[in-house]
Amino acid sequence: MSRKQPIYEIGPFISSADNTDTQLNVYACDKLFKIDLFTSSFESSPVLLAEYLRHVRRQEPEWIPDGSETWEFEDPLDEMHDWILQPFLPIFQELGSLDPNRKYTLEDCLFAEELHYTVQVVENKVVPIYLSNAKNMKHHVFGARLPSSVDYSMFPVYRPKEVQVPISADSAALPGVPRKVSIHGRPQPSFFKIVFGGGMHIAAREILTYSKIRMAKFDPPILASQLEGLVQDDNGYVMGLLLSYIDGGGTRLNCIDGRDPKYSELRHKWVDQVSHTLKQFHSQNIIWGDAKAENVLVDVNNDA
Repeated sequence: MSRKQPIYEIGPFISSADNTDTQLNVYACDKLFKIDLFTSSFESSPVLLAEYLRHVRRQEPEWIPDGSETWEFEDPLDEMHDWILQPFLPIFQELGSLDPNRKYTLEDCLFAEELHYTVQVVENKVVPIYLSNAKNMKHHVFGARLPSSVDYSMFPVYRPKEVQVPISADSAALPGVPRKVSIHGRPQPSFFKIVFGGGMHIAAREILTYSKIRMAKFDPPILASQLEGLVQDDNGYVMGLLLSYIDGGGTRLNCIDGRDPKYSELRHKWVDQVSHTLKQFHSQNIIWGDAKAENVLVDVNNDA
């Protein structure tokens, strides 16, 4: 059964190992709804509390469906949003649609007007509770200051307002996590990889690796994404990396059943390509660090 196009876009889901409180970040039109969900808010209704905890449990990386789960798979995060956001839909609908004539940028996505909500249970129903409004504030989820020792001078730096986010005609909201972006004057799109708050050391390590890749002389050229620039806000926070865009519909190697006979020849090709890339990296003392199937994209030419 096809899933109805929602009137919102899902952003980062925040949880903690210390408790079962969570936070949803949802875009409706050009607004960001930050929705804090506290376990204590559901305790007056045992049924709703059990349902909330079921959804939270399904977000855990080690969660495996048991025999009581239906055979038809639905993304657990989508399902949680479908459930908790039902009473928010009238609020979202009042916002209207995106302006089809406007060119939206990362500035609009990363610094959207933020509406802060929580929920309460009233007569066994989940009710939205408005808390506050903030506009043009730095989103605490995105952006990190890099150590002063990190040299990224060989890469161009762009402000969020310089990076355009393509919006399709049927989009009801800004993307929760912008991916495909473009820069004025450049013919090819880029892939925007968000740097999350607290991701300073990960970003620094990636920039160092991409710096080595840019300076290396590979012959023949390798099949690997390149760092094309950084996105930095006015306060010096690096919001994300601009990587070369790989057109493949997001197909990752771990999502392809290599046992399927139709992939028998391609499987050998992909092994050779990935092995060649890693061999070339190692010849230049470049350690990728997380070479695994879920990090290998297959493009429209069936190259890995």
